[in-house]
Amino acid sequence: MEQSTIMQWLVSIVIPVIITEFIRRQINHRGPKLIYYSGEVITHRILPKVNQGDVQQSQNIPAPQPVWLNSLIITIRNNGNTAAKNVEVSHPQAPEHYQLAPAIQHTVVRSDDGRRMTIQIPSIAPKETVAISYLFGTIANWNDVLEYVRSDEGHAEKINVILNRVFSMWFNIMVLGFCLLGIVFLGVIIWWLYLPAVFGIKWLIHFPRG
Repeated sequence: MEQSTIMQWLVSIVIPVIITEFIRRQINHRGPKLIYYSGEVITHRILPKVNQGDVQQSQNIPAPQPVWLNSLIITIRNNGNTAAKNVEVSHPQAPEHYQLAPAIQHTVVRSDDGRRMTIQIPSIAPKETVAISYLFGTIANWNDVLEYVRSDEGHAEKINVILNRVFSMWFNIMVLGFCLLGIVFLGVIIWWLYLPAVFGIKWLIHFPRG
């Protein structure tokens, strides 16, 4: 077998294998891979309920003022294949109230003045998702809502999400089949283009220059 044919076989097989391995490594990440995304801060204007009889009996008492509350949900997920250890969620401005779902074990560390608050989660298992819901009062600086999310392995990656449809299993298998066929066709295309590409490069190298 000629050397060019051997190289043609190697190139047409190795390149699709490298691409497939790269995709596999991205999907099957080794170790923990912590990601998080946050929704929009929603402001609620709450009016206190007052009975009509109380209003008539207290004409000189000023009307109750509305209460302003800000709500936020942060979702944390471990996309890796091992647990993420010592997860921390830091808030420069402590919320009025928070709730974890599911209600997993955690501790709260507050600064001496009570302004800062850090939620510490011992571990988040592989493929586990934790949502934290917050209620804030008046927010002086919106950057103080969330400072960082991190674990022993480093800072979590913040991602942007959109509403997307979840397709059925048969559709996902069909798409995967088309992807595999595409990799096969890529190898075939590389096979057919290898020799013309080599000849073209050699022609450019030996092209007479005036």
